[in-house]
Amino acid sequence: MPSFQPQTKINAQPTDALVVFCSDHRFRAGIEEFLNQGLRLNENYDLLVIPGGPQCLTLVEYLPKFSWAGWRWFRFLVEAHDLKQLILVAHQDCGWYKDLPLHLHDSQEPRKRQEQDLRKAQKSLAKEFPDLNIQSYYAEYDAEGRINVEALES
Repeated sequence: MPSFQPQTKINAQPTDALVVFCSDHRFRAGIEEFLNQGLRLNENYDLLVIPGGPQCLTLVEYLPKFSWAGWRWFRFLVEAHDLKQLILVAHQDCGWYKDLPLHLHDSQEPRKRQEQDLRKAQKSLAKEFPDLNIQSYYAEYDAEGRINVEALES
């Protein structure tokens, strides 16, 4: 295919939000629906999508270059776009977490490990960016495949 012209025009509105979530395609549509309808962001947010999502900020000792890159991306986006809120999303059955060594966490239960990392990332981000509103969420699915996104208490 040599060329394609979408019907959608560029979004020229400034954004004040950065959303960070995992690259797992199974959750993308549900998380975007949550962001646009649940949080009413109306497709107006910066997006950082990487395996494990916000967990990249917690790997300072284990994967220092990965963590450095994550922090570099966060700083750039927050400063360049004058962001006011960060939205961090982890999800059930994350392949990235299945691949990480268990000794990196206090719990062997995947959700507890992810919640631990979300809290750690949120605490580090709050220290680095004290004026930002930082929210953490966990997405899971039921037996019918319906996605539910719930807020994580700090």
